[in-house]
Amino acid sequence: MVNYRNFWVIFLVFFGLDLASKSWVVSRAMDLKYDPIVLIDGIKGNECFLEITYVTNTGAAWSMLSDYPEFLTILAAFALVSIFMFRRGLELEKFPQQIIFGMICGGIAGNLTDRIFRTPAAVVDFIDVYFPFVGYDYPVFNVADSGIFLGATSYFIWSLLEVRKEKLSEKILGSEQS
Repeated sequence: MVNYRNFWVIFLVFFGLDLASKSWVVSRAMDLKYDPIVLIDGIKGNECFLEITYVTNTGAAWSMLSDYPEFLTILAAFALVSIFMFRRGLELEKFPQQIIFGMICGGIAGNLTDRIFRTPAAVVDFIDVYFPFVGYDYPVFNVADSGIFLGATSYFIWSLLEVRKEKLSEKILGSEQS
């Protein structure tokens, strides 16, 4: 039997931090909406680099598909079921994949919980980052979004490294057979 302990630990860390942080933010929603908590400032003007605020989002990243929250709920549930069903093909028995998919699934489950149990079916976002060197206010996000982003980025990098390793291995085997 395959041990998925690392997956479950990372899943529960991201899922638990997401639920706890959203609960704290929702309990202070009105205060945070109109008077955000500034964590890192140092920028002239009204903007600050990092603050905690309160917004809700019925859509996905950058409010995409905001008019279709039911579709996003079904898509998130489908993604979790698919990862479970294809866990062997995704090689979830390996350590890196357990960490990667623990982050992704913890994030999906956190946002899915919002979509199912909040009325309207909206995700609570609260981390607001402003990049002064390009004048860009990044869309407000949450811990679940961070897990999904970190997991997906890690999977992309890991995949590139694996392809590189395979090509190098093939090259070495090809030169040994010559």
